[in-house]
Amino acid sequence: METKRSVTTTQIKKIIESQDYRCALTNRMLTPETASLDHKQPISRGGTHEVANLWVVEHVVNTAKGSLTVEEFISMCRDVARHQDALSTPEGADPSDSTLQGAGQAPVPPLMSV
Repeated sequence: METKRSVTTTQIKKIIESQDYRCALTNRMLTPETASLDHKQPISRGGTHEVANLWVVEHVVNTAKGSLTVEEFISMCRDVARHQDALSTPEGADPSDSTLQGAGQAPVPPLMSV
């Protein structure tokens, strides 16, 4: 049985500092209330509890990522964005036309304000 390695507070602080106190996935500013330690490669998917496999992300992002790999999570986010863009683009319109962004829809607030 593999022993879980301990990661120190100093190591976590260095991770946060190296990320300029920003979420590794969204680049949003982190606060103590919004920060969450995440395994890039989930433990359940063969990842290890070592500094090289850790980063700090927003708690809501970590919850959404769950046990997905980084690649799977980003792919899913792209699918969501593409689908939502398609829903908000009038039929026959050029989706790259910046004047159509959010056409007919109320602005969507960010998931969490910091």
